[in-house]
Amino acid sequence: MSDAPDEPDDLESILAPRSVADSPALRESIRVQTERVIRRRRAVQRLTRLGALAALLMIGIGLGRELRPEPHHEFPPDLVYRPQVVVVPVVVPVPVSEPSPSPSIEKNESASAPQAEMLAEQAEDRSESARLYRVAGDGYLLAQDYRNAARCYRLFLARAGEPALQPEAQDNWLLTSLKNAAFQEKFNVGKTDG
Repeated sequence: MSDAPDEPDDLESILAPRSVADSPALRESIRVQTERVIRRRRAVQRLTRLGALAALLMIGIGLGRELRPEPHHEFPPDLVYRPQVVVVPVVVPVPVSEPSPSPSIEKNESASAPQAEMLAEQAEDRSESARLYRVAGDGYLLAQDYRNAARCYRLFLARAGEPALQPEAQDNWLLTSLKNAAFQEKFNVGKTDG
């Protein structure tokens, strides 16, 4: 084996790098071709994924239909009992009594709170209705039914008008607080209107 530097190698001309002129047109054409290949590969990958998902979905639907249990009927549909409603009029005699005079509560206020409230609803005179609502409110307050007492006192204040908002010595704590709230509401509304 002799390594002689003066002898030319047969493969050197093939293996040596070629000198290519660097042109922008060549670079642009390589870039365009590369982008086209990359876009095509991405599209193929996306379509492959979508196809796989669609195939899985169709397999799932098919299995669901095949494995679905059949509905179990105890009776054939023609034998199922369906009730029919038959309306029969029935005559019921109702005794009618003589109309009694409308009850009223005297000034001693001896009626129960629900009775006083009922009479207040039926009263035609506003002042009598207001008085009966106050009696009902007092009765509910004695029975410690604060919700109904407050409702009756509010109705009393609505029926009695502005003079009822004045505090009186015989007012209880609930009526006093409702009067104060109504007065404050009236005062604040008047203040914000201007």
